[in-house]
Amino acid sequence: MGLSLLVGPANAGKVSLLLERYLAVLGEGREPTLIVPGRSDVDRVERELVARHGCVLGGSIGTFDDVFERIAYAGATRPLATDAQQQLALRRAVARTSLNGLSASAHSAGFADTLREAIRELQAALLEPDRVEGDLAHLYASYRAELDTLGVWDRELLRAEAVARLRGQLDAWHGEPVFAYGFEDLTAAEWSLLEALAGRTDVAVSLPYEQGRTAFASLQQTAEDLAKLAGGRIEELPAAYGEVAPPALAYLERALFEEPGPAAPPLEGAVSFLE
Repeated sequence: MGLSLLVGPANAGKVSLLLERYLAVLGEGREPTLIVPGRSDVDRVERELVARHGCVLGGSIGTFDDVFERIAYAGATRPLATDAQQQLALRRAVARTSLNGLSASAHSAGFADTLREAIRELQAALLEPDRVEGDLAHLYASYRAELDTLGVWDRELLRAEAVARLRGQLDAWHGEPVFAYGFEDLTAAEWSLLEALAGRTDVAVSLPYEQGRTAFASLQQTAEDLAKLAGGRIEELPAAYGEVAPPALAYLERALFEEPGPAAPPLEGAVSFLE
């Protein structure tokens, strides 16, 4: 039980190895969950697993939102708000909230949309209205109250509900191993989900990262945070793109954003220019 981290540069075989381990867990008669980046990846990965194994029965493949919904709706039946319902809740919140500094702006075009984005950022960080100050705090609390009146969740509230269930209710997860790949950053809700799952089952995460490489500098904080949660359970795959790519492209992958090194190999048709 706990989180393990699989890292390496692009085309090092991280996802392929993760899928092999997913299939191995299926072969043990368990029901793993695979988290992929987007909806199109679900169909692609399903086809790839069938091509590898011939027939795949059991397990589940979905996005982070699929997992959030699975957990949240196992304990409640509140529907997800439509765009129209969210706009209604926002406009009612603005109309019913006494404002000071934002009173002039509240009547301008686009205020509700800007407010929605601000609230989304607060909810993505799992911040409750009582942790916000000023007019924004009042508007945020009023918006939440309007959603309660309508009896709906927005997407961010659903994610928060799933995290809360996972942290506080034993029946929120039943020990299914989790595999995840394809993200380069985590929202607070996604991070909290992985952290809570790691306290209940085996969680294997793949991340494109190579320490010290400029090309992966933007992922350093994510890699370090996941490494702390992994507690030493880290597997690093070596560069392997040169085994399948033309020498010029393999050189580019290794030399991108780095100091000039040995002379680059000739292109030899590795790159085509089209007009």
